[in-house]
Amino acid sequence: MNTVAIIGSCDTKAREVAYMKELLEEWGLKGLVIDVATGPGPSSNYDISREEVSKAAGVDWETMVPKTKGEKIDFMTKAVALMTRKLYNEGKIQGILSAGGLQNTVMATSAMRTLPIGFPKVMATTVACGKKTFDLVVGDKDIVVIPSICDFTGLNMVTRQIMANACACCAGMVKHAGEPLKKGDKPVVGVTLMGITNTGACAAVDELERMGIEALGFHATGVGGAIMEQMAADGLLDGILDFTTHEITQEYFKGGFSYGEDAKYRLVKGVQHKVPLVICPGGLDFIDFNVNEFPPRMDERVWMYHNATTAHIKILPDEAEITADRVIERLDKIDYPVKLLLPTDGMRHNTRKGEELYYKEVDDILLGKLAAVQNPNIQILTVPGNLDTEEWGIQAAHYMAEELKERKAAESRS
Repeated sequence: MNTVAIIGSCDTKAREVAYMKELLEEWGLKGLVIDVATGPGPSSNYDISREEVSKAAGVDWETMVPKTKGEKIDFMTKAVALMTRKLYNEGKIQGILSAGGLQNTVMATSAMRTLPIGFPKVMATTVACGKKTFDLVVGDKDIVVIPSICDFTGLNMVTRQIMANACACCAGMVKHAGEPLKKGDKPVVGVTLMGITNTGACAAVDELERMGIEALGFHATGVGGAIMEQMAADGLLDGILDFTTHEITQEYFKGGFSYGEDAKYRLVKGVQHKVPLVICPGGLDFIDFNVNEFPPRMDERVWMYHNATTAHIKILPDEAEITADRVIERLDKIDYPVKLLLPTDGMRHNTRKGEELYYKEVDDILLGKLAAVQNPNIQILTVPGNLDTEEWGIQAAHYMAEELKERKAAESRS
């Protein structure tokens, strides 16, 4: 019988976890309740006690009793992640489910994030509301998030239905899909893109697929590039066509639509694992901000509306110097052969002469500094035209295919 792990604080949420377990068992699945309670009260309705969870992390729970609430939560977050991964490795669970507020969400989703993409993961949470961002909940994994509407303060007409929906969602995945992601026979390449590089990137994707290479697109708006880097580190990608490195620019401003904390992994994790790599400067020349949250110095800037709420803003020459240096700092650490492709007529659309975001000085600084990179492992190639064109994307795809062939040839010689 397939088993779904249910993570919950079984001191304050004992009725809720019992209800979810009952539903799953009505539908022909086994529920395995893992207690993550940190309070002083007794727990009930669990299958794996918090003492067992603590022991899995090599700690006697009694030694945690005098600790502060924050210390207990931090410990249990790590401990339940270890316990969950152990259950997965032993083939004892086929899905994972939880419902709760911030504390329970943090603990449960930390466990979910240890599991592979494709494995069923569902979190019904109070956190999925207002201005809160989902990076706290999902990280770089495919966790299904369901807004709770009400707080989980017992069983009522709202919480029953929300938890029933969460259980049905997880049960459906376990019964009808729910397979951890696996590579097929084709080589797999990750391609970063966003709207401003979509034409070139999609042409690259089509050309890669025409050559028998499976291409996965990652939206480079704060988290997509970082997820691609993690998948490369996990061995799920054979190569990276980093067509849109825009997130590195946005990282400096620490705000805006495309900002994400995980931008620090861009051109890092894949490089650390020596994944075949072709780098392009897509979108390095601009930032995107909500029209109500403009950055300083707007009177100096060239910009345009992307839509009613977001503006695309060309960076200034001094910011171009900083951005180029931030990219070069990462390029200097590359210790295996990669390719760097530089366009001659813009790094995104709307940047050619006469268009809204044309700013030659900025482009010259970025491309000039990148062209002067001294790392002997980086082959620098000039590709005529604007990066966001079909012709440019097709050439980039061929350079990526060439990189894969060169790696395969090198491996056969060794």
